[in-house]
Amino acid sequence: MPGPAHPVPSLAAFRRGLPEEIRVALRLGFTGKTQLLDVAGRCLRAGRDDLLPTAGAALGKVVSERPLDGGLAGELLSLEAARSLLDPQTAARLRTVADHWRRPDGPSGVAGFLELMAERDFERIGAFLTRAMKDEPGNLFWREQAVTVGTVWNDPAFVFRALEGGPDAVAAPLSEALALARACFDPPAKPDAETLLLGARTAPWDTNLLLRAHDAACGLADRRAPLDGTVAVLLYSWNKADELDETLGSLLASDLAGASIFVLDNGSTDRTPELLARWRPHFADTLGEGRYTVVSLPVNIGAAAARNWLLHLDAVRAHDFICYLDDDVELPADWLPRFGAAVERYPEAGVWGCKVVDHANPLLIQSADGHLLLDPAERADLTRMAPNPFRLSDLHIQTLDRGDFDYMRPCASVTGCCHLFRTPTLLDSGDFAIQLSPSQYDDLEHDLRLCESGRFPVHQGHLAVRHKKRTGMASHTSPQQEGNALGNKYKMQTMHDRSGLAAAMRAEQALLEADLLAKLDYLDSL
Repeated sequence: MPGPAHPVPSLAAFRRGLPEEIRVALRLGFTGKTQLLDVAGRCLRAGRDDLLPTAGAALGKVVSERPLDGGLAGELLSLEAARSLLDPQTAARLRTVADHWRRPDGPSGVAGFLELMAERDFERIGAFLTRAMKDEPGNLFWREQAVTVGTVWNDPAFVFRALEGGPDAVAAPLSEALALARACFDPPAKPDAETLLLGARTAPWDTNLLLRAHDAACGLADRRAPLDGTVAVLLYSWNKADELDETLGSLLASDLAGASIFVLDNGSTDRTPELLARWRPHFADTLGEGRYTVVSLPVNIGAAAARNWLLHLDAVRAHDFICYLDDDVELPADWLPRFGAAVERYPEAGVWGCKVVDHANPLLIQSADGHLLLDPAERADLTRMAPNPFRLSDLHIQTLDRGDFDYMRPCASVTGCCHLFRTPTLLDSGDFAIQLSPSQYDDLEHDLRLCESGRFPVHQGHLAVRHKKRTGMASHTSPQQEGNALGNKYKMQTMHDRSGLAAAMRAEQALLEADLLAKLDYLDSL
């Protein structure tokens, strides 16, 4: 596979020499199946020999991230342009995967598997896959599904069993997949700045690696700083006493640096009131009297309205910063100083957010470094389910957390699970949209307002917060919840003018490019 034999002389010069179409794609990152195939395709379509190393690196990385993906293997082998970029060993391994990956038919095959997946009963799914692998030991399709399910289920033993003891014909891809799985569940120590910098100079197309190398080299990766002002930490909860109890425990155990805590009981009928009263003396001992406030409402007014209720308290507005936390998170001890480092580095941001990972299995990233994407040629149409189509980039859900998003930079949206505002910015940008209740779209819609006003969010990837509410394959979503989400997504899209979103996307792209080039210039100076 073609690639630089040695480090490039200038990272910034390499970047500036790329066609705009390639730079646009690489700005998002260099990980995830869909993203890497898009990058490779753009490079190949450009017809430039100097882009072949980037295309080859993208294909090499997607193959390494998906060692048992028979559909991917067959697709790459069928395309001469892609096949020509693969070294003989990789091509041979892909041929083995393609030849031994079969999607079974019938009720005992994929249909039955998908029915079980829809029920989210992982015990039954695991039993089904164990039988399937026993019945078809040489079919890598079932082993690939077992790896996915075992990873979501956070059962490394199940994953390892699925990858051990297969027929000799598939020993090579199973061995590669097993090594990858072991590295995921038992990751090696984080690379130091020198290692990251050397890797970046030999892979100048890898945006994630470039950003990580910059932060390690300049000290951002380990930087912690106090906030330059007072902070109000706001939580709201409804009938989740156990989760709230654990969240308050992790909050109290963290470095709060004199923060004030405000908790809104959103009409809970469980033991939440007693729980909140029990925590009062503990916070008083740590923060002092008057720094822990409970607001009790007689009924549940919804998440967005609860956010607004807390925001409109005079005692909250008296603080320089406001931070919203979900009631089901586990915070690292240094979460607030990590935010302080982000504020110090990007003081002009509209909001600062973090990398949010699944509590049951932190390999699964729920939110990280999302960027605004839309086709300017498309027009709004209220008759469609997506009347004003746009989306956020989703590289974080295309892969597992191997550190690829451990960097700090501007973005288009951060999750409301744990995000920090300057109080004047939050007041100026307006309340959260109560018409989007119940959903998770009120924080995204608010971020879009910030983007349209030129106050872009910042992703603080050196702060990882574990979130107990599961998402994606691991979530349990009822048809009613899915219907509410679709309806609220429709409403959210109608709340923003298409030209305003397009302008925000262009502004974000310019901001990302300037941010990246400045960091590459810094790395070149070392």
